[in-house]
Amino acid sequence: MEFEITQIYYETPTIISVKFKKENINYRAGTYMVYLLDVQDAKGNFRDFSFASSPTEDFILISTRITGTPYKQKLASLKKDDKVSVKGPFGHFFFYPEKEAVMIAGGIGITPFRSMTKYAIDSKLDTKITLFYGSRTPEEIAFRKELYSWQKANPNFKVVNVISSIKDSKEQWNGLTGFIDEKIIRSNLNHLNNKLFYICGPPPMVDAMFDLLKLIGVKEEDIRVEHFTGY
Repeated sequence: MEFEITQIYYETPTIISVKFKKENINYRAGTYMVYLLDVQDAKGNFRDFSFASSPTEDFILISTRITGTPYKQKLASLKKDDKVSVKGPFGHFFFYPEKEAVMIAGGIGITPFRSMTKYAIDSKLDTKITLFYGSRTPEEIAFRKELYSWQKANPNFKVVNVISSIKDSKEQWNGLTGFIDEKIIRSNLNHLNNKLFYICGPPPMVDAMFDLLKLIGVKEEDIRVEHFTGY
């Protein structure tokens, strides 16, 4: 199968978004596909990218941090109308609307949560969603305008941005700084019971958040994780 690019642009100074034509494909919010490029790369000529788009939207969207690897440089050089070979969808990182959702994202780990949140909003679900999003700087908050607009328009959605390297930012920031921790989580949730916790981001961040949630009393069966490797 091939996806045709309709738009490619920088989401943040280090993250690009690639939009594709909506093909005849069924997928669930939170899953991913494999994208193959004609490139020589020591890590291989493919990468897994979660859908950042929702199945309710009329396009396919992926977003990824651009690094110096041949694969990422090739991806960043693609243009409108270029076609990319894909396989999938795959994955088990699903959204379960029956329970209140607490989403914890690190960096580009935000992508499946954009998909899930947009799906919940478009489907007019009454699932309450709290999104904790850790970024290095305010400039690196992906989908920033969208997330804030969704929060403003939907009482069931709340986004909590936490900035870890404010000294590296040129922007004034009056929000939370440091890392997502117990204090930040508890102060933005009325309680920890009867919620489903989702964690996505770099493996060290995911593992640290998983251990923290268990430490503060969240049951392991109420935690879903997705490790983003191979940046």
